[in-house]
Amino acid sequence: MKVLMISIDRGLLGQNQLGDVIQRHAEYGKHIDQLDVVVFSQDGFSKFPISSNVTAYPTNSKSKWRYFFDAKKLGTKLFQNNRYDLVTSQDPFVTGMVACRLKKKFKSKFLVHFHGDFWGNINWLKESKFNWSLWLVSRRVVSQADAIRVMSEGQKSKLGKHQVKAKIISTPVDLAKYQISTSRISSRKMVLHVGRYDKAKDFSTLAKAFKLVRDKISNADFVQCGAGPQVKEYFSSLPLVAYPKISQSALIDFYHQSLVVVLSSTSESFGKVLVEANACGKPVVATATTGAKEIVQDGYNGYLVPIGDAEKLAEKIIELLNDPVKAKELGENGRKLVQEKFGDNTNKIINFWREIVNG
Repeated sequence: MKVLMISIDRGLLGQNQLGDVIQRHAEYGKHIDQLDVVVFSQDGFSKFPISSNVTAYPTNSKSKWRYFFDAKKLGTKLFQNNRYDLVTSQDPFVTGMVACRLKKKFKSKFLVHFHGDFWGNINWLKESKFNWSLWLVSRRVVSQADAIRVMSEGQKSKLGKHQVKAKIISTPVDLAKYQISTSRISSRKMVLHVGRYDKAKDFSTLAKAFKLVRDKISNADFVQCGAGPQVKEYFSSLPLVAYPKISQSALIDFYHQSLVVVLSSTSESFGKVLVEANACGKPVVATATTGAKEIVQDGYNGYLVPIGDAEKLAEKIIELLNDPVKAKELGENGRKLVQEKFGDNTNKIINFWREIVNG
C-alpha cells in the first residue's frame, strides 16, 4: 500500500518539530510500502528523508496564498511517479481541498483527519471571521471524503450524517518513553504548558491565571515549551521561561520536573499533552474542551475548568501546588488511566487505511 499525505506540519521537514512527529511517521512507514508527505511551506526547505520509504516534500511556496496551487502541483507530480492507494489530509480545509482534487484526478481513496475541534464549536468560529469560510469548505471536503478520522467521541458526535464514515483513533503515544527521566525535581514549584503558538491555546487566559497563581505562591515557576517568541507578549510582567525549540527527551524531563501541567485552550480535538503528562505521573488542569473531556476525569487524574475562566484555572493550579500529596495521587491515577485507555494506536491507523483502500 502506498499513501500520500497532505500536511501543514513543517516539523516533518526536520526543523522545529515538537514531540515525536518524525518518529511516528517513520513507524507508519514500517507497515506499508511507501509514505510520502506534501508539506505546506514557504521557500527555503529541502526534501527530507524520514526513513527508507518515508519522505517529506516541501511546497516551497512564495507566499501562503500559493499553498493550495503548489501542493496540488507537487501532489500531481508525485502521483504520476507513484500510484498511491490512499491520499490523506491533515484537516478538512486547504489540505483537504488539495486531497479532494487529487482523489478526483487519480481515482484514489481519500481520508480526512480532524486534528482540531472545528465542527459544532462556537469558540473556534469566534477566533476568526475567516473560520466561517473554512467551515463551509470543510463541509464540502467531508462530503467528498471516503472516510474521516477523529480523535474523540465528542468530535464524532458532531458530524451528523457523516458519522457513518468516521472512526475514533487518537494520536499514537509511546507511553514507555514517558516513564523514565534522569532529571531532578526542583525545590521550586513548576507549572508547565506545552503547545505551539495558536489562538486556540488562549494564552491570554493562561497568563491571567499564572499571575493569580504567582500572587499566591511566590516560588511558582512557569515554563512554556513550543510556542515561540510571540508568546512573551502575554507574559511581559511574569517570569516565564520559554523554550521555542525542544527535543522530545528534554520535553519529557520537563514533564517530570513539573508539579502540574496545564492547558487553557478554547478548543482541542484530543489533547495529547494531557496524555503525555499523565504518562509521566503528573496531574493536569485543563479547560473543558471536547478533547480534554475525553482524557480528564475531573478530580481523578486532574481537573476540568470552564473555558476562558482564568480564576478557576488558577484555583486548581494553586490547590495542587499547595497539596503535593493530592497532586501525586492524581498523577498516579493518570498514569494508570492512560495505560489502560491510550497508547500506541499505530496498528489501528494502518488497519483503518487498509479498510478504506479495500472497501
